[in-house]
Amino acid sequence: DHPTKESKMSANKMNAFFKPATVAVIGASESKGVGRTLMMNLLKTPFGGCVFPINPKRNAVLGVKAYPSIHACPDKIELAIIAIPAKAVPQCVSDCVDAGVQGAIILSAGFAEMGAPGRALEAEIMQHCARTGMRVVGPNCLGCASVSGLNATFASSMINRGKVAFFSQSGALCTAVLDYSRKAGFGFSAFVSIGSMLDVDWGDLIEYFGQDEGTSAIVMYMESVGNAKKFVEVCQRVTPRKPVIVLKSGRSDAGAKAASSHTGALAGSDDVCDAVFERAGALRVNEIFEAFATIELFSSQPRPRGPRMTIVTNAGGPGVLTTDALAMGGGKLAEISPAAMAEFNSFLPAAWSHANPVDILGDADAIKYARAVEVAIKDANTDAVLCILTPQDMTNPTATAEAIARTAALPEAKGKLFMCSFMGGHDVEEGVQILSRSGIPNFQYPDAAVRVFNQLHKATELVNLLSEPCPECVVPGLDLAAARAEVQRLMEPALRAHRVFMTEYEAKKVLAAYGLPGGQTEVALNPEQAVEWATKFGFPVVLKLHSETITHKSDVGGVKLGLQNGEDVRRAYNEIKESVTAKCGADAFLGCVVMPMIKLKDAYEIILGCNCDPTFGPTVLFGLGGILVEVFKDKALGLAPVNRPFAQRLLAKTKIFKALQGVRGKAPVNIDQLIDVILRFSQLVSDHPLIRELDINPLLCSPDGILALDARIILADLSKVNPAKLSRSAVPSARPLN
Repeated sequence: DHPTKESKMSANKMNAFFKPATVAVIGASESKGVGRTLMMNLLKTPFGGCVFPINPKRNAVLGVKAYPSIHACPDKIELAIIAIPAKAVPQCVSDCVDAGVQGAIILSAGFAEMGAPGRALEAEIMQHCARTGMRVVGPNCLGCASVSGLNATFASSMINRGKVAFFSQSGALCTAVLDYSRKAGFGFSAFVSIGSMLDVDWGDLIEYFGQDEGTSAIVMYMESVGNAKKFVEVCQRVTPRKPVIVLKSGRSDAGAKAASSHTGALAGSDDVCDAVFERAGALRVNEIFEAFATIELFSSQPRPRGPRMTIVTNAGGPGVLTTDALAMGGGKLAEISPAAMAEFNSFLPAAWSHANPVDILGDADAIKYARAVEVAIKDANTDAVLCILTPQDMTNPTATAEAIARTAALPEAKGKLFMCSFMGGHDVEEGVQILSRSGIPNFQYPDAAVRVFNQLHKATELVNLLSEPCPECVVPGLDLAAARAEVQRLMEPALRAHRVFMTEYEAKKVLAAYGLPGGQTEVALNPEQAVEWATKFGFPVVLKLHSETITHKSDVGGVKLGLQNGEDVRRAYNEIKESVTAKCGADAFLGCVVMPMIKLKDAYEIILGCNCDPTFGPTVLFGLGGILVEVFKDKALGLAPVNRPFAQRLLAKTKIFKALQGVRGKAPVNIDQLIDVILRFSQLVSDHPLIRELDINPLLCSPDGILALDARIILADLSKVNPAKLSRSAVPSARPLN
C-alpha cells in the first residue's frame, strides 16, 4: 500500500493544482463573470503565491498588473486557469506547454459534450500536453480549492478547513455541498470539480490525496468511472488507510443493454459499477443525504472497525426503532461485556434496560448520560456508540450536550465512532449546536444515523477482503499457459469462419481446458456414430442438436433426453434432424452431440455466467439458474478474476447459498468444490477477451458433485471490432491474452 515511484512523480505534478507558487488566470476580467470571480477568489484567500492576470486588452485587473500572454509573465507559471471560449483553448494550452506550465484547469465548456467538433478540440489539447506531460483538470469544471488557501474556483465562497477531500463531476453539486458545509460547520482538505476528466481522473486524485497527511477520507460524486483498472488499482492501495466513498448517479438506468444471453440480461451496467466499487474497496452510497452525512462524519470521526453498535437512549421507542434499522441494514447490537454491565449497574436506576439498547430512562440527567456514554465507548465489545436524546420534561439537552462533549474528548474515546441523535426541534437546538462545535455528528432521526453507520462498517468489510491479493492465476496448480493455448486453439475454427457463436461441443471443450466439470461430450455426424458413442458412455444418454447457428436448441426440437438403447438413439437423431431441417433449413443441422444422462440427487440448478462489460471487462455472475433465472433474479456479480475471498462473497450474497449449505434434511453441496469452479470460470473469462459472453445454465450442484449441463459462448465479432480495443479485466493483477 506504499506509493510507487511513478505515483510520487505524478504527485509532484499534481502539486501544481493544490500548492502552486504562481498562478496565471487566462481570461481574467473586471467585467462580471467567471474571469472576475476567479481573480477575486484568488486574491481574497492568500495561498502564499503570486497571481498573474492574462488579458491582452488590459494593463491591470482588479489592481493587479495584467500581461498580454503567458510568455510575458516575469515568473515561470506553475498553474494556469483557463476561462476563455473553447475554440481558443487548444492554442492557449500549446502556449502553456511552451512556457513550462505544470498544470492547467480548463473551466471552459464546449468540448466532448458538443459532439465530434468538441472531441477534436480535446484531442488537440492532449497532443499539446503530451509534449511535456502538463496535466489538465477539466474541461467544463468549477475548479479546485485546497486548505493551502488556494481558491481556484468561481464558486461564491471558500472551503472551511477539514479532513475530507471532495471530488465531483457536477459543478452544481459542488456549490450545494460547499454551501451546506458552511451551515453544518464541517470542512474539507480539498475540493475538486473534475469536469469531463480529459486528463486528471479519479485515480490521480485518489492517489494524490491518499498520500496527503491532512486528508482522512475521500468522498466523490461520480457520473462515469473513466479508467476502471486505474481506479480499482489505486483504491486498493488507498482504502486500507483511508475510506473512499462514492455517490454515483445512474442506479436506475434502464439501459443495461439487452444482451442475447441470460447473463447479459441480468448484469446491468449499474450492477457492474457496484462490482467495481466492491473490488476497489470503495463504498457506494445511494443518496445525496448519505454523501453529506458521510462527509460530516469523517470530518471528525474514525472509520468503524466492525458492525457492532451500542445505543444509549432515554426513550424505549426510539431505541427499538433504531435497533430494527440497525439489523435490517446489516449491523448488530453489541453484546455488553460483563465489566461494562457491572459499571452500568453501579450508577443507573434498577429499572434500566439491562441490555442493549441501554435505556437509561426518561429522567436521566446530564451526568448519567455522559457516564453511560463513557462506559459504552470504553467497552471493547462495541465498534460504535449512538446516543439518542428525546427532550422530556426532566431532560436538559444543553447540559447533556456539554457533558457528552467532554466525554467524547477523553483519550479513551479516540478511535471509536461516536454520534448523536438529539430528536426534536426548538428544545434541542442549543444542544445540537454544542455537539456541532465539538465535532460530534448529530442526526435529527436515529434511524438515519444507523443507515450511515451500516454503510460505513460495510466499507470496513470491503477493505478486509483486500487483505488477500489476487494473483495472476487464481487456481492453484492450473497449468495456465497450457490452458490458455488450448482455448486459443479451440476458438480458431469459429474465428476463421467469422462465427460469434461457438457450438456447445466447442464450449464444453473450452470448459474442460480450465478443468471445469462439463462431462463427456462427443459429436456424431450420423445415427450410427451416435449409437457408438452412446454405447461407449453407457445408457441412458442425451442427444442435442449440433449447430453453428442455433443456440436455443429446445426451441427447435433439438434436445432428446433419457435414451435407453441404440434404437432410441437412432430414432432421436433422425427426429432432431427432421425437426431442425423443417424449421431452420438443412444447413442448420450438422449432427448431434451425445452425452451421458447424468442425474445428480438433490441437485440445484445454478447459473454461472460472464458478460464482458465494454468499460470494466469480464464479470462473473452467480445465482439461481434454470428456466426461471430471469424471474427470480437471485444473483450476485463480481469482477473477474475473483480470488477465494471474493468468490465466497459472491456466494454469500445470494439466497440460494443458504440452500446449498443444506436445508430440510438435505446434505450440503461441497462448497469448496463450488468455489473452485467459480475460480476456474473467472480465470477463463479474464484470460480471453475474445469471449464476450459465457453462460453455464444450468450448473447442477448437488452433494454428489457439480456438473455443467449446458454451456454457451459468444465471441467478439472481429469484423466489427479491433481485438486490441476489446475491454480487458479491470482487476489489477489480471494478465489477459492480447
